[in-house]
Amino acid sequence: MDIAPELIWKIAPLYILVGLGILGGRLLGIGTTEIGKLLLYFFSPAVIFRGFYEADLAGGMTWLPFLTFGFSCLMGWVGLNLARRRWRDGQQRIIAFSCGTGNTGFFGIPATLSLLGPEALPYVVMAVFGSIAFEVSYGYYIVVRSRASIREAGRRVLLFPGLHAAWLGLLCNSQSVGLPAIALDTVDFLTQGYSTLGMMLVGLGLTSLDLRRLDISWIAYTFTAKFLVWPALAIFTVMLDRAIFGLLDPLAHQVLVILSLVPMAAMTAVHASVQQVHPDKASLAVALSTVMALAWLPFGLWIAELLL
Repeated sequence: MDIAPELIWKIAPLYILVGLGILGGRLLGIGTTEIGKLLLYFFSPAVIFRGFYEADLAGGMTWLPFLTFGFSCLMGWVGLNLARRRWRDGQQRIIAFSCGTGNTGFFGIPATLSLLGPEALPYVVMAVFGSIAFEVSYGYYIVVRSRASIREAGRRVLLFPGLHAAWLGLLCNSQSVGLPAIALDTVDFLTQGYSTLGMMLVGLGLTSLDLRRLDISWIAYTFTAKFLVWPALAIFTVMLDRAIFGLLDPLAHQVLVILSLVPMAAMTAVHASVQQVHPDKASLAVALSTVMALAWLPFGLWIAELLL
C-alpha cells in the first residue's frame, strides 16, 4: 500500500526512543522498575483522563467501545486460561494482558488517521476507549493477581489511578465541567511525556535481554493472539454486522479491522517491569511486534479487503 512509507516515517521516532532507552540502560545503568511505576501511576492516568475528557460522546458510534472492551476481556480470559498450561510463574498473566490489549494509542490512532483520514478520528477514539477500559479494570486485575490474592487484587484495582482517571474524565465530559488552566496544563505535560518514557522503557527492558534464553514459545503465543486471532475476530464481527445486525457503518468496520492489526501494547512491558516478571521477554515481544506490525498492517488490510 502507498500509505506504508508514510506510516513508517510517523512511527520511526518510536524506534529511536527504544534505542535511547537501550543506551540509557547500558551506559547509565537506569532501571526499569521506578520508571515503570511513574508511567503506571502518574503518566498513564493523565493520558486516560485526557482521552475521556476530550472525547465526543455523542453520535451513532457508541457500540464501538463496548465491542472493543468485550473483545479485550474475551482475549484476556482465553489467553490466561491457555497460557497457564505452559507458564506458572506470573508470565501467564503478563501474556494474558498482552493478548487483550494492543498499541491502539501510539500506533493505532496515527495509522487509522493515515489510512482513513481525519473523518475517522471520532470512530477510533471511541474504539480505543474500550481497550483503555480493559487495561484499567479486568486487564489490571489479571496482572496484579500474579502477586496478590483475589481480595488484594480487587482492592488494587479499586485503588488503581487509571480506573479513577477514566470515570472522572467521563464525568467531567458528560457534565461539561470546565477545569482550571493549571490542571489542564499539568495533564498535557504528563501526556506529552507518556509516549517518550513508555518507548524508552521498552529499550531499558531490552538491556537485560539474553538472546541465549530467548523463549520462542512466548513470542509465538503472543504473536498468534495479536496478529492472527485479533484480525480474525474483527473480520468475523464485520461480516456478522453486515449480514445481520447493521449496528455500525462502513467506516466503523474499517476502524475495527485496523485496530485489530496493531502491535502489542507498551503497557505490557510496563506491567512486567513493575511486577518484576521477565521484563526482558515483554520488552523484546513489544519491540518485535512493533517492527512486524509495519509489514503486517498493509498485508492484513489486503486480506481483509479480499474477505469483505
